[in-house]
Amino acid sequence: MHKYLRMASRISIKGNWRRKAHIGCLGVRGDGTIVTSWNGSATDVCPTAHAEARLARKLDAGSVVYVARVRRDNGKMAMSKPCPHCERILRNRGVKRVEYSINEHEFGVLEF
Repeated sequence: MHKYLRMASRISIKGNWRRKAHIGCLGVRGDGTIVTSWNGSATDVCPTAHAEARLARKLDAGSVVYVARVRRDNGKMAMSKPCPHCERILRNRGVKRVEYSINEHEFGVLEF
């Protein structure tokens, strides 16, 4: 698994999301700067709560994004493919690639 995806999984626990899993994002901007975000409060709604939408404000064209979902019950990675709304936000921001966790051993890729 990519080191940035592992880092995103560690970032995910910073959020106060009260659902079944924590979600964290890490973005590598075109200039190499690393930016991070995690899911917001459980009372927030998409687009303000989702880690991907929150991260998008910090990105530039050509960025690469890594998204990880970590289950609260066992600490393992799970499916974290961005929702259609967040996917659209990332595409419109000029993100070129998104890698997301599927489980502990697999990840998926979206290329725009």
